[in-house]
Amino acid sequence: MSYTTYLFDFDYTLADSSRGIVTCFRNVLNQHGYTDVTDEDIKRTIGKTLEESFSILTGVTDEDQLAGFKSEYRKEADTHMTINTVLFLETKSVLLALKDAGAFIGIISTKYRYRIKEMLDQHFPGSFFNIIVGGEDVQTAKPSPEGLLFAIKQLHVTKAETLYIGDSTVDAATAKAAGVDFAGVTHGVTTAEELSKYPHWKIMNSLEELLEADEQPTHDKQSTDDTPPSTDVTVSSHPIVNSPSVPVIAPRPTPRKRKMINIWQILILAVLLWLSFEEGEDSNVFLWSFILVLWYILTKRRILPDRVLDLISPWWTPCKKYLRALHIKMVRGKDIPPISEESNICLNCDTVYTGSYCNRCGQSRNTPRYRFSNAFRNILGGFTNIDNGFGRTLLDLLYRPGYMIRDFIAGKRILYFRPFQTLFVLAALYIMAVQLVDPEALKEKKGKSPEVQRQEILTTREQLQKQIEVADPITQKVLNKTIESLDKELKKLEAKSSLKKDNITLQINGDEDDELIDELLEGGSSVFNKLEKAIHNTPFLEKVWNLLKSWGHGNKAFRIIATLPLFALATLMAFRRKKNKLRYNLTEHVFIQAYIACQILLLSIIVLPFNGSAQVGDLYELPILFIFALFCLDYKQLYGYTWWRSFWTTILMFFYSLILLIIFAIIVVTLIIAAVYILKPLL
Repeated sequence: MSYTTYLFDFDYTLADSSRGIVTCFRNVLNQHGYTDVTDEDIKRTIGKTLEESFSILTGVTDEDQLAGFKSEYRKEADTHMTINTVLFLETKSVLLALKDAGAFIGIISTKYRYRIKEMLDQHFPGSFFNIIVGGEDVQTAKPSPEGLLFAIKQLHVTKAETLYIGDSTVDAATAKAAGVDFAGVTHGVTTAEELSKYPHWKIMNSLEELLEADEQPTHDKQSTDDTPPSTDVTVSSHPIVNSPSVPVIAPRPTPRKRKMINIWQILILAVLLWLSFEEGEDSNVFLWSFILVLWYILTKRRILPDRVLDLISPWWTPCKKYLRALHIKMVRGKDIPPISEESNICLNCDTVYTGSYCNRCGQSRNTPRYRFSNAFRNILGGFTNIDNGFGRTLLDLLYRPGYMIRDFIAGKRILYFRPFQTLFVLAALYIMAVQLVDPEALKEKKGKSPEVQRQEILTTREQLQKQIEVADPITQKVLNKTIESLDKELKKLEAKSSLKKDNITLQINGDEDDELIDELLEGGSSVFNKLEKAIHNTPFLEKVWNLLKSWGHGNKAFRIIATLPLFALATLMAFRRKKNKLRYNLTEHVFIQAYIACQILLLSIIVLPFNGSAQVGDLYELPILFIFALFCLDYKQLYGYTWWRSFWTTILMFFYSLILLIIFAIIVVTLIIAAVYILKPLL
């Protein structure tokens, strides 16, 4: 390549932030009554300064009013910008290829630098970009060449070896003013014809064309100066040069190539994998250690040789594009259909209207004749009050849960079923599934006494001993293992019984503190016995008490709702840092946890037929590690975190949940003790 330095615009060049920009502009404009501005009008202003954009969209020229618009826009952007910005499909692969070739990579944009880094840190290491010049780093915005010349000076390169890539005529004018070559990309709303009016190296449909063979520029270069810009350029006296906030320029990079995995790392992986097979079924410590170590090695080393990578690259590269496209679809969700401009006649009131609903009676224009499909939907909706949003909610809970929750909390609620209503419907479906798969699980089972269990174990052991005497050698080994397991169970029962005896001995031979505890227990027992007797003597209270006990057994929704405030408060504490741009209050966190509970309950229903038995006594059917992974996924999508940051924040959330649970238990015990002392004299 003839260029050693590639400087990019950001919006519509490397990333599509149009959704976030339109949302922020729309919220500010609606607050001031400018409701006739279209999304296309807003997109045409991308690349200009905020003051210029608001002036174009509103016609306002007063500087103070434009400054107010800008301040409101920044507040909206803190909430909506980063989470609504996605890289284009080819951006990451092109930048990595340029970096591997030893080129300098930089960004020159009117967007604030901290907001650009907030987005890029999710995809690139911190030192990947050699320089990022944002809107706060220059005195005059593009098309002034100030930012571009400043980057060239800081990188100690020449104009001749620098290429500036952008999507708008503002970027083309900036490159022309700076005297550097320009490459246009038609990701945005500017057409190739508009870009071709300016001097350019090439006009591209995709950034991947940067990796093709070099072409000669279609114009005479305005500057062939091979020396760095002199110190009398405007940027030399710019205050940002001496500012500590200027990004540190990395030294000229060498071609980045990961080392191959070494023999010690292979041995560590082999040992952890072997230990994961050898450990018991109740423990997965070595399995997760193997996964984490493998993950770390994959981020630092190459496992496959270059020849193998060259062989799989032709089919792996399209797969990466499809995965990237899927990720963009997951972030954006379902698109709202455009408003119909066709005239319709309402079948209910004969009113002529345009749009999807009658403006007189509200009936939808989609009112078809009854057929089997829509009749079944109508009957189901009559019994369960389930509308079209229920299916969409279940689907999104499976493949984009965090993004769906974020959209719902942000106000996009017409497409989705409400969280608590979804929770109760799924709880009812769970009970129906348990009735089909394992109906015995819903019956209350009384545990056997330790003495009965001990007698059953001894009886079974004697029967197996008799079978061993007449069995063949192979069967004898199997029976001996069974007897060993029975002996272990017997030892556990004896240990429990001895522990109870020790407790009884301590209660008998205790000091004054033990006597106080005994007195408290006896008093509490007498109080509860009298309360229970009073309940049984009142038929109404007895029915209510029995109903509450029946609700508690097998009712997932009842127990899940009881845990929502605990997880909501723990999540609020774990994500309270100022660096989190999304700040939800406690009530919003309760709704977030309700949707997460719906997701876990939905997966519990799906896996129930495969398990063959139901764990009605447990909160969920899923293993705790799988539930932890679901929380990591949800928080990653909800807050726009990396996997690693989401992993540690989820651990922090569960730690806070444990602390809150302990505090709650202490409060409950304290209240019970206080109630016993208060009610004992009265009863």
